[in-house]
Amino acid sequence: MENRKFGLGVIVCLFNRNFSKILLLKRNEEKRNRNKADWGNVGGRVELGEKLVDACLREAKEEIGVNLNPEKLKLIEVKETPYLTDIFHAIHFIYAGILDENEKIILNFNGEPESDEYKWFNLKKLPDKTIDPKDDLIKLSIAAKKKFLEDENGRFKISLEQAYLMRR
Repeated sequence: MENRKFGLGVIVCLFNRNFSKILLLKRNEEKRNRNKADWGNVGGRVELGEKLVDACLREAKEEIGVNLNPEKLKLIEVKETPYLTDIFHAIHFIYAGILDENEKIILNFNGEPESDEYKWFNLKKLPDKTIDPKDDLIKLSIAAKKKFLEDENGRFKISLEQAYLMRR
């Protein structure tokens, strides 16, 4: 037990404007073999002294070359995995953001080949072998949409026109 490690991580679920699609990264072969899955969200470890939102911003820049707006990230869920591996206990803070599907993506912007490709997936047609179960990705999209549509008091904060545009 004394050889076990503990770490914090962030996961950034990026959805299109109407929350019908999610951006997923096809991880490199080493990560696919280790995770026994192909596709996952932007994310990674929180560095010592780093704020969670700053970790999200850094990971998005490193993995897809995008500068996210920290004010447009919403904490959706905290997920504890005591046995991520035999020796690793992890807590992941799952954030959501909205990204235009036409945003220029530069895969592996930091030069480390973590992913082989990226793709926008319709939430009704998610790929097989996702790191997070498909049902979890759908639940996260519902929670994200709710967070983005409600104010801090739980009231809807968008106009009917904005709601109409999100359906398209």
